[in-house]
Amino acid sequence: LRACCEPEADAKLAVVAVQLDMIEDAELLLKKCKRWDLLNQLYQACGEWDKALEIAQTKDRVHLKPTHFAYAQHLEAVEDVQQALAHFEHSGTYRTESPRLLCSLGLTDDLAAYVEASEDPQLHRWYAQYLESKADLEGAAREYRKAADWLSLCRVACFNKELEQAQKICEETQDHAACYHLARHLEAEGRIKEAIHFFQMAGRVSHALRLAQEHQFDGDLMSLALSSDPASMAQSAKYYEQRGQPAKAVVLYQKAGCQKRALELCFSARLFDALRKIADDLSADSDPEVLAKCAEFFMQHNQHEKAVHLLSMSNQYDKAVDLCMEHDVQITEDMAERMTPEKNSMDAIARAEILQRMAKLCKKQGSFQLACKKFTQAGDKLKAMKSLLQSGDTEKIIFFAGTARQPDIYVLAGNYLQSLDWHNEPEIMKSIIQFYSKAKAHDKLAAFYDACAQVEIDEYRDYEKAGGALRESLKYLAKAVGTNAESDQRVQNLQQRIGLVESFAGIRKLAKSDPAEMVSVCEKMAEMPDIETAVRIGDIFAQLVEHYAETQNFPEAHRAVETMRRKNIVLTPYVDQALLETIYSAVGQQAPVQEGAPASGAGVRGGGGGGTAAEEGPGEEMGEEIDEEDDN
Repeated sequence: LRACCEPEADAKLAVVAVQLDMIEDAELLLKKCKRWDLLNQLYQACGEWDKALEIAQTKDRVHLKPTHFAYAQHLEAVEDVQQALAHFEHSGTYRTESPRLLCSLGLTDDLAAYVEASEDPQLHRWYAQYLESKADLEGAAREYRKAADWLSLCRVACFNKELEQAQKICEETQDHAACYHLARHLEAEGRIKEAIHFFQMAGRVSHALRLAQEHQFDGDLMSLALSSDPASMAQSAKYYEQRGQPAKAVVLYQKAGCQKRALELCFSARLFDALRKIADDLSADSDPEVLAKCAEFFMQHNQHEKAVHLLSMSNQYDKAVDLCMEHDVQITEDMAERMTPEKNSMDAIARAEILQRMAKLCKKQGSFQLACKKFTQAGDKLKAMKSLLQSGDTEKIIFFAGTARQPDIYVLAGNYLQSLDWHNEPEIMKSIIQFYSKAKAHDKLAAFYDACAQVEIDEYRDYEKAGGALRESLKYLAKAVGTNAESDQRVQNLQQRIGLVESFAGIRKLAKSDPAEMVSVCEKMAEMPDIETAVRIGDIFAQLVEHYAETQNFPEAHRAVETMRRKNIVLTPYVDQALLETIYSAVGQQAPVQEGAPASGAGVRGGGGGGTAAEEGPGEEMGEEIDEEDDN
């Protein structure tokens, strides 16, 4: 009991029972404590193999294969060959034990039959090696083929000098080991070309390169080197360099990642085409020294665009911009992005200066939107806006002005929009008012409403709406002038114009209620010396002509028309040709033939004397501001 190491008490008692030859009691004790492994060993020791196998299959499966192996050894001892072979197979040891058993008994025919019936490659390989050891090379080759052991099959073919057969095996199977063995054999035979081919098939490019260099097969060497690793490429490039073939050496150095050496060779051998290809493959991650050398080369040979590209990649932004300015290199958006330093890559002031210079060059070249972008990145939104204005892209101008949030920019945008057909596009008109309002540019708003009033007069002869627009103009003009608005000459002139415009607007209503008064007021207004500052004199006479024509007073209508002609007022914008013919026909005269003239030919030009910003076209004002920027 002291010698027994089993943890269970029943297992210890079972061991004692075995020693006392109490087998049945030991069996019961082992079953009781469920020590099936010890019970399996007990049955094996007692020769009760059926019970041992049953326990192994049902209770002690971890020892199933060892039980089969032990039983197979027992059967071998009693020379029960077939059963022994079967249990060796159950134990998984048949690949070595079954051939050993049959060989030890001299049953070679049975061994051949046993292997033939099996589909196990390892068994066929063992048997092939056995036959090869017995000098049965044909049988060995057959078994190697069944085992798919192409290396051994190729080795046997090479031993038999059947090189064509060996090549066929390698070509069909593409087995690397077989190809390598054949290549070494062919090398020993002096068949170098074929050896290179099979080294390549075996994936041993370094051996193929070694042979190609040793035997100076330069044509094969290039294709081999291009498919090899970087170290082999560099070695092959060095070989070509020594052989005086720099073009091939440059290609291989470049592929191997030795760009610096490739460039040095290009410079020394003056391989310009190869250098251009290298430059095309360079990126921002390339060696800065390599980038700088290439850029210098292209500058020397007037390849300025490529030089700018490389200088940008090597972070030589100042030099790149200088080169563009000196040689007027057209800057594309891609080039501009490459020449733009990262935000935290350098001093903010230096970065802004580079961007300013680039933006000015873009503007000079007519790339206004690109100039706008660079000015914005430099932090100068005002210059950015002035560049964008020159592009004429209304949508982007409105968007930029809305995001810039600077009074000067709002004013510039408003001035630009006034140069468009704003009176026929309500959205533009709305944007003009919005921008001037955000900028608190009251004088600009006053001038714009003055222009609106003029459009109502010139285009539509709507003096009522014109009066409303002038009142808006007066409101903002008063804000622009400030506390002394009432005494300001411009305000007084505008008030006077409003009075005249509203008076004339009321005349049309008098035509129905008090025609005589209407005629009297019109005649008085026509005699006013400064009436043209507010009301077109042609509209006054047109009102009289229409009134007289409606009342069938054609002589008076004719007199009014003749007065217009004496004052050199073009009739066409004011009096319809059909009405003229009716009037002149009624007085027995031929209607005058009038040349066409624009409706604004006798239009109002601002509030007399004082004048407003409307006297100058907004487009002219905007152009002057941009010209001032260009001068800077």
